[in-house]
Parts: sequence; structure tokens; C-alpha cells
Amino acid sequence: MGMTSRRFFCLLVVLSFFSKSIAAEKIHIHFISGAREYKSEECLKAFIPWLENRYSVKSTVSWGHDGIKSLDNLDQINDADVLFVFTRRMDLPEAQMNLIRAHWERGKAIVGVRTASHAFQSSDNELFDRKVMGGNYQGHFGGEPVRVINVAKDHPVLKNVGNIPTSNRLYKAGSLAKTATVLQQGDIGKAKHDVSWVNIWKGGRTFYTSLGVPEDFEDADFKRLLVNAIFWTAKKKISVIK
Repeated sequence: MGMTSRRFFCLLVVLSFFSKSIAAEKIHIHFISGAREYKSEECLKAFIPWLENRYSVKSTVSWGHDGIKSLDNLDQINDADVLFVFTRRMDLPEAQMNLIRAHWERGKAIVGVRTASHAFQSSDNELFDRKVMGGNYQGHFGGEPVRVINVAKDHPVLKNVGNIPTSNRLYKAGSLAKTATVLQQGDIGKAKHDVSWVNIWKGGRTFYTSLGVPEDFEDADFKRLLVNAIFWTAKKKISVIK
């Protein structure tokens, strides 16, 4: 092999190693979808490609629906850095719930949207909503217009996040966990409740927002909120694909 050929071969090896290293650094997000009322599958099938085309992430997904008793592809959660939950009252078997519980018990990152406050069976929701996510879901108001207010403007999850217009019905949030930090509130005039917050559980970071109707997923500021939350909970700097 001549000098030029050897140099070319070495260059290929270096480039191959570099590309593999970059791929290895991608945040692995496992999405669980299952909220028919808010069209979680439709929203995530648009959001996930948008996310992967712009940021250094890779995704796996378990598609489901309200009340589903088993999910496909859930074992992918074992390798996930971030669990993204957009589900409503799933009735999963103990073996599958154990996979999900193991993720949060290891203090791994979680992002929850809208009905994630009542994502599973009642007994698991008590722990997941109140402790892991730091929330306190108490139902919702009617169809009054909601004004979303950023109250922790210096928090990294709200970086470059502007006003988010939404048609969400405002969720009633009781007292949050002492470890939670409120990021956004929703004001309907007669009442104001927490809308988005972050929490610490088992040393890991979690994020929850009660926003998440289909129109929200078309809003640039809402998508920026989710991107910030994904990277913040994963304890990574935002990495953009150039």
C-alpha cells in the first residue's frame, strides 16, 4: 500500500470512528403515546421527525391508546436516556409497569405532556404524578381562554420560549411537591394554576406540562419548550444538527 493509500485509509478510519462517536452521543428518547382525546399519536408522528431532523437525538416509540393492556416495543426503555410520556389511564400489566418504574427509580429523565398526570392506573398515578413528576392533578376547568404566563424566565427550560397561545382547558393543579419549581402558570381570570414545572426525583430531573393539545404541537414556542425540557432533563447541552 502506497503512502497516499495509507493516508486515505487512515482518514476513513478516523471519519468512521468520529461518526460512530457522534451517533453514540445522541440522546435516546423513548416515547409512549396513548391519549386519544388529544391525538397523541398524530402529534408525535409529526413532532418526532421534526425533532430528529434538527437535534442530536434518536427515538424509539411504543404506540398505544387509553386503557390499553399491553404495549409493543417497551423494552427499548431500558436503554433510553429520556422517557417521554403522553398517555392517559393505561392499564398495563405488572411486567410492563416494572420497566417504566425501573426508569424513574434509577433517577432517569422524564418529560410528561398533558395527560401524563394521569398516565397509568390510579395506584401508579399517585406515585408518578405526585412524587416523580411533583404534580397534583385535580381535574380541569371548562373552556375558558387560558393565558400562559412564564414565571421562571431565567430557567433553562424557558430559554427563548415566548408566549404560547393555547386552546387547552386549564388543569387544576393542587400543591406541588416541595422539590418542584414552577415554570409557567395558566390564568383564566377567575383562577390561576400551575401549568409547567420541573422536579427532582431520585437525583434525576423530570419535566411536566399540562399544555399539549394538537394546536400546541404546531407552535414554535411550545416545541422549543419541549426541546429545552428534553435536553435539560437529560443534563445535556442542546445539540443542533448542522
